[in-house]
Order: sequence, then structure tokens, then C-alpha cells
Amino acid sequence: MAVGAAVELRGIERLNRVLLRLTKVDTQEAMGALANLVESQTRSRLEDDKRSPDGNLWPAWSDSYAATRHGNHRLLENEGHLIDSLVSVVRDDGAEVGSNLVYASTHQYGDSRRGIPQRAFLGVNDDDLFALEAALNAWADAILEDAA
Repeated sequence: MAVGAAVELRGIERLNRVLLRLTKVDTQEAMGALANLVESQTRSRLEDDKRSPDGNLWPAWSDSYAATRHGNHRLLENEGHLIDSLVSVVRDDGAEVGSNLVYASTHQYGDSRRGIPQRAFLGVNDDDLFALEAALNAWADAILEDAA
């Protein structure tokens, strides 16, 4: 996978006391929900935004390549293989979102040797992080309500 996300809370004494009460809570469900949210954000980036996580518009096709495309083709969405290949995987140490398609890394990082510009689609931006934080807070609030 090309992208992973980790959330770590420590250093705030009040939170540490709460976390001690929650040591037996299984965080796999929360990690799965966060990974699914990142996967959804990535799908939206591919289908709608056409921007890298940092907000930059993806470079357009070269003129020669554009001449081979028809009306149904859009950047990184010709036949839907890339978006269909997106998966999120939860592991003991975190979660990953990505694609196993060889050309996914070509688009994510670019290939100057072949003249293919970078069109990053994996990653999170400030808005994505805000949504992830809200989801994590909602999960924690529900756990704390149940623990009370």
C-alpha cells in the first residue's frame, strides 16, 4: 500500500486517565471506520475533485494522449479499474488505503522517464483530517457513554 494513517493520543494527563479506563476497548472497529472514510475520500478525489490531496489540480493529458480518449474518459477514470481497485486494510498496528494496480503508483508519483506527470490521489488534506477527527471523536464519545 502507498498510504497509511495512524492516530496516537498521549501526553495529556486527563486523557491518559480516560485511556487507562479504555485499555480493554478494541480499536479495530474504529480503525476500520477511519480507513473506510479515507477510502471514501480517495474515491471522491478520483471521481469528483480531480485534485491531489494538497489541492493542486491534476495536470491535463498531453495533446497526443487526449486525441486517443473519447467522451466517457476522464483523468484517472477511463474504465474505472483504478477506483475499483481501492481497498482499505486494517492491521494490528494501523490501517492502510491504496491500490495494488501497477499503474496506481505511476499516477501517484509520476514517471518522468515516460513523461507521465504526478497525479497524486492518495493522502489526506486538512478537510479530510477534520472529518477523520470528527469520526474518531464520535467513536470515543460513544465508548465513553457506554463506559459511564
